[in-house]
Amino acid sequence: MSFDKVQLDPYILAKIYTQPIIPGKKEPDAIPAEAPPKVKYLGENQKNIVLFIQNDSEAYLNEELFNLLTNILNACKLGMQDIALVNIAQHPAIPFTTWLQAIPVKQAVLFGIPPARLGLEAIADYQLLQVNGCQLICSDPLQLIAQDKMLKGKLWMGLKQLLGI
Repeated sequence: MSFDKVQLDPYILAKIYTQPIIPGKKEPDAIPAEAPPKVKYLGENQKNIVLFIQNDSEAYLNEELFNLLTNILNACKLGMQDIALVNIAQHPAIPFTTWLQAIPVKQAVLFGIPPARLGLEAIADYQLLQVNGCQLICSDPLQLIAQDKMLKGKLWMGLKQLLGI
Protein backbone atom coordinates (compact mmCIF):
# COMPACT_ATOMS: atom_id res chain seq x y z
CA MET A 1 0.00 0.00 0.00
CA SER A 2 1.29 3.41 -0.96
CA PHE A 3 1.00 6.58 1.11
CA ASP A 4 -0.29 8.38 -1.99
CA LYS A 5 -3.72 6.83 -1.54
CA VAL A 6 -4.14 7.48 2.20
CA GLN A 7 -6.97 9.86 2.94
CA LEU A 8 -7.40 11.47 6.32
CA ASP A 9 -10.48 13.10 7.70
CA PRO A 10 -9.99 16.92 8.13
CA TYR A 11 -11.03 16.55 11.78
CA ILE A 12 -8.17 14.09 12.41
CA LEU A 13 -5.73 16.38 10.59
CA ALA A 14 -6.74 19.28 12.80
CA LYS A 15 -6.11 17.13 15.89
CA ILE A 16 -2.66 16.06 14.61
CA TYR A 17 -1.47 19.55 13.71
CA THR A 18 -2.30 21.73 16.69
CA GLN A 19 0.65 24.06 15.95
CA PRO A 20 1.09 25.92 12.66
CA ILE A 21 3.01 23.89 10.07
CA ILE A 22 4.84 26.98 8.83
CA PRO A 23 6.74 28.69 11.68
CA GLY A 24 5.74 32.25 12.40
CA LYS A 25 3.68 34.37 14.68
CA LYS A 26 0.27 33.05 15.48
CA GLU A 27 -2.39 35.71 15.20
CA PRO A 28 -4.36 36.05 18.44
CA ASP A 29 -8.07 35.48 18.20
CA ALA A 30 -9.96 38.74 17.92
CA ILE A 31 -11.80 39.59 21.11
CA PRO A 32 -15.23 40.88 20.22
CA ALA A 33 -15.77 44.38 21.58
CA GLU A 34 -18.70 44.74 23.91
CA ALA A 35 -21.39 46.73 22.16
CA PRO A 36 -22.51 49.88 23.96
CA PRO A 37 -26.02 49.67 25.41
CA LYS A 38 -29.01 50.99 23.49
CA VAL A 39 -29.93 54.20 25.24
CA LYS A 40 -33.23 56.05 25.05
CA TYR A 41 -33.10 59.79 25.47
CA LEU A 42 -35.33 62.80 25.04
CA GLY A 43 -34.26 65.27 22.36
CA GLU A 44 -32.39 64.99 19.07
CA ASN A 45 -28.80 65.62 20.30
CA GLN A 46 -27.87 67.70 17.25
CA LYS A 47 -25.14 69.56 19.17
CA ASN A 48 -23.96 66.53 21.18
CA ILE A 49 -24.84 68.10 24.53
CA VAL A 50 -26.05 65.48 27.00
CA LEU A 51 -27.87 66.26 30.24
CA PHE A 52 -27.84 63.38 32.72
CA ILE A 53 -30.55 63.14 35.38
CA GLN A 54 -31.57 60.43 37.81
CA ASN A 55 -35.32 60.11 38.34
CA ASP A 56 -36.54 56.77 39.64
CA SER A 57 -40.23 57.70 39.69
CA GLU A 58 -40.71 59.09 36.15
CA ALA A 59 -39.39 58.51 32.65
CA TYR A 60 -37.65 61.90 32.61
CA LEU A 61 -38.98 64.99 34.44
CA ASN A 62 -42.30 66.19 35.77
CA GLU A 63 -43.90 69.20 34.07
CA GLU A 64 -42.53 71.79 36.51
CA LEU A 65 -38.92 70.61 36.19
CA PHE A 66 -39.24 70.15 32.44
CA ASN A 67 -40.37 73.81 32.16
CA LEU A 68 -37.36 74.85 34.26
CA LEU A 69 -35.04 72.88 32.00
CA THR A 70 -36.64 74.41 28.91
CA ASN A 71 -36.10 77.91 30.35
CA ILE A 72 -32.45 77.08 31.11
CA LEU A 73 -31.97 75.82 27.55
CA ASN A 74 -33.65 78.94 26.11
CA ALA A 75 -31.28 81.15 28.13
CA CYS A 76 -28.37 79.23 26.56
CA LYS A 77 -29.95 79.65 23.09
CA LEU A 78 -30.55 75.88 22.90
CA GLY A 79 -33.62 73.74 22.39
CA MET A 80 -34.56 70.10 22.84
CA GLN A 81 -33.33 69.42 19.30
CA ASP A 82 -29.80 70.36 20.43
CA ILE A 83 -29.52 68.15 23.52
CA ALA A 84 -30.12 64.62 24.76
CA LEU A 85 -31.81 64.24 28.15
CA VAL A 86 -30.80 60.89 29.66
CA ASN A 87 -32.31 59.33 32.79
CA ILE A 88 -29.59 57.07 34.20
CA ALA A 89 -32.04 55.41 36.59
CA GLN A 90 -32.96 53.14 33.67
CA HIS A 91 -29.30 52.11 33.17
CA PRO A 92 -27.66 51.40 36.55
CA ALA A 93 -23.91 50.94 36.89
CA ILE A 94 -22.78 52.13 33.46
CA PRO A 95 -19.47 54.04 33.60
CA PHE A 96 -19.15 57.42 31.89
CA THR A 97 -16.76 56.05 29.26
CA THR A 98 -19.46 53.60 28.15
CA TRP A 99 -21.96 56.48 27.91
CA LEU A 100 -19.49 58.21 25.58
CA GLN A 101 -19.64 55.16 23.29
CA ALA A 102 -23.44 54.87 23.45
CA ILE A 103 -24.26 58.53 22.73
CA PRO A 104 -22.26 61.18 20.86
CA VAL A 105 -21.17 63.60 23.62
CA LYS A 106 -19.05 66.75 23.40
CA GLN A 107 -20.41 68.46 26.51
CA ALA A 108 -22.32 67.03 29.46
CA VAL A 109 -24.04 68.14 32.66
CA LEU A 110 -24.68 65.77 35.57
CA PHE A 111 -27.75 67.03 37.45
CA GLY A 112 -27.55 65.70 41.00
CA ILE A 113 -25.50 62.64 40.08
CA PRO A 114 -22.33 62.03 42.10
CA PRO A 115 -19.35 61.61 39.73
CA ALA A 116 -18.37 58.37 41.50
CA ARG A 117 -21.70 56.84 40.34
CA LEU A 118 -20.33 57.05 36.78
CA GLY A 119 -16.80 56.00 37.68
CA LEU A 120 -15.38 59.54 37.62
CA GLU A 121 -13.08 61.32 40.02
CA ALA A 122 -14.68 63.60 42.59
CA ILE A 123 -14.96 67.21 41.45
CA ALA A 124 -16.58 70.28 42.90
CA ASP A 125 -19.98 71.27 41.55
CA TYR A 126 -19.96 73.65 38.58
CA GLN A 127 -16.25 73.07 37.86
CA LEU A 128 -15.27 72.11 34.30
CA LEU A 129 -13.74 68.65 33.86
CA GLN A 130 -12.28 67.06 30.70
CA VAL A 131 -13.02 63.32 30.27
CA ASN A 132 -11.95 61.56 27.05
CA GLY A 133 -12.48 64.67 24.94
CA CYS A 134 -15.78 65.55 26.62
CA GLN A 135 -16.28 68.65 28.76
CA LEU A 136 -18.33 67.98 31.86
CA ILE A 137 -19.77 69.84 34.84
CA CYS A 138 -21.59 68.49 37.86
CA SER A 139 -24.63 70.35 39.13
CA ASP A 140 -27.12 70.17 41.95
CA PRO A 141 -30.40 68.34 41.21
CA LEU A 142 -32.98 70.30 39.22
CA GLN A 143 -35.38 70.04 42.19
CA LEU A 144 -32.98 72.08 44.36
CA ILE A 145 -32.13 74.53 41.58
CA ALA A 146 -35.83 75.25 41.07
CA GLN A 147 -36.13 76.41 44.70
CA ASP A 148 -32.83 78.30 45.14
CA LYS A 149 -31.95 81.45 43.19
CA MET A 150 -28.29 81.21 44.25
CA LEU A 151 -27.99 77.71 42.74
CA LYS A 152 -29.55 79.01 39.52
CA GLY A 153 -26.78 81.60 39.38
CA LYS A 154 -24.08 78.97 39.97
CA LEU A 155 -25.58 76.77 37.24
CA TRP A 156 -25.67 79.74 34.85
CA MET A 157 -21.98 80.49 35.51
CA GLY A 158 -21.08 76.82 34.97
CA LEU A 159 -23.10 76.62 31.74
CA LYS A 160 -21.47 79.81 30.44
CA GLN A 161 -18.07 78.24 31.00
CA LEU A 162 -19.10 74.86 29.53
CA LEU A 163 -20.90 76.21 26.45
CA GLY A 164 -18.72 79.28 25.86
CA ILE A 165 -21.64 81.71 26.15
